Amino acid sequence: MEDILELVALDVETTGLDPVEDRIVEIALLRIKEGSIVEKLVTLLNPEIRIPPDVSSIHGITEEKIKGAPFFRDIARKVFDFINGKVLLVHNADFDIPFLKKELKLCGLELSGIKVIDTLAIARAQFCFSNNSLSTIAAYYKIDTSGSHRAEADAIMTYKIYCRLLEELQRKK
Repeated sequence: MEDILELVALDVETTGLDPVEDRIVEIALLRIKEGSIVEKLVTLLNPEIRIPPDVSSIHGITEEKIKGAPFFRDIARKVFDFINGKVLLVHNADFDIPFLKKELKLCGLELSGIKVIDTLAIARAQFCFSNNSLSTIAAYYKIDTSGSHRAEADAIMTYKIYCRLLEELQRKK
């Protein structure tokens, strides 16, 4: 793998699993240059639909917590500018990217031709973890999992996992 000097670690928390029906309730974008977080965009969002209690029990984001939070449309341009032309680092891109594309499209912004590094895909292809959840892989590498299922903590874990996976792949060469 080539060295990438700048990445944007991405994580979203949502109202459910369906990118067509569900919405983003929290987003974290962390711009990482040469190993350091140099800029962040982290916010709760008002999804404009109900957050089911069973979903709130996973990420801890309740109707009460999103009162006064911006709508995605309020930050859409900022999100687009933050990630446009960057390499996105995601754990389970098949989940996060469709949500992000949908929200941007609803705001008239088209996310196309993005480059994505998916730590889930790397883990599945190269390693035999008991399961490939973010928390399981983080625990395997002794990466702090406190705050998991919140967007910023998960984005940080994703970056740390990426670094460890790269180290392992380089050792395998």
